[in-house]
Amino acid sequence: MSEIILHHYDLSPYAEKIRLALGRKALSWRSVQTPMVLPKPDHMELTGGYRRVPVMQIGADVWCDTHCIARALDRLYPDPPLSPPGMELFEHGVSRWAETTFMMVILALFGIGGVFPPEFVEDRRNTMVPPGTDMDRTKLVLGTKLAQIRANLDRLERHLGDGRAFLLGREPCLADFSAYHPLMGLGMHPKTHALLDPLGRVRAWMERVRAIGHGKRTEITSEEALAVARAASPAPYEGEPALPDGIALGQRVVVFADEYGSGTVTGTLAASDIHEIAVRREGPRVGEVVVHFPREDYGVMAIPGGA
Repeated sequence: MSEIILHHYDLSPYAEKIRLALGRKALSWRSVQTPMVLPKPDHMELTGGYRRVPVMQIGADVWCDTHCIARALDRLYPDPPLSPPGMELFEHGVSRWAETTFMMVILALFGIGGVFPPEFVEDRRNTMVPPGTDMDRTKLVLGTKLAQIRANLDRLERHLGDGRAFLLGREPCLADFSAYHPLMGLGMHPKTHALLDPLGRVRAWMERVRAIGHGKRTEITSEEALAVARAASPAPYEGEPALPDGIALGQRVVVFADEYGSGTVTGTLAASDIHEIAVRREGPRVGEVVVHFPREDYGVMAIPGGA
């Protein structure tokens, strides 16, 4: 098996979720620093159009979205599991809660300004927000968003009140990483940093999560990562494919995220299971790769006349 390559940037909260997952599994991995804003020519060459981070690469297979990446890590490196056996539904529910309500922290920080570089904020204005939306109005609802954050922090503080070390018990899991990574932003601005001060249990839990670390990280260039993909072949599919209704293997398709601005990827449908959409595509510098997406929050459509 080729080494894990993570395409990310250090300030990305979603990438922190996967860096902690790699640390939990004590894995060695290669780090490619992806630009925070467009253009991202090497990143887009690898994915075929998906612009978000993190992206995980192993040889000529590429996984997009943290949910898809985490599932792949558990399949390839099952011990210890990121989703505890018998608790998968609870883990998924906590993770979804954390990454919807808690991610309002990031939007609030956009409204406050001064945390991320101006070019990053402008890039997100242009790519994350549908046309016609007035981002400046975020400041008008900042008080409401901060109250929502405070309410959810109170839920976390109460949940940890029975002395548990982590959200689902004695061992850390993806629920912890999903709830931790939005909180990275709280310490980056005084208006939100103060929210943590009275929450002793939450702060202690955050320290326990942070102490997990990121595994063994080695930096490489994006050019080196593309060369790895070009020299490899996508891994053979094992199992019985579960294909989208009305779409056949090898048919030309486009994959798109429900979230605005993530980018679309075009290719031919590769073998996929009930949790994953896989697309085979080629790039001039990357060769043939298979790009993987989660079923949840992503759609796939056949391209008329494509085969």
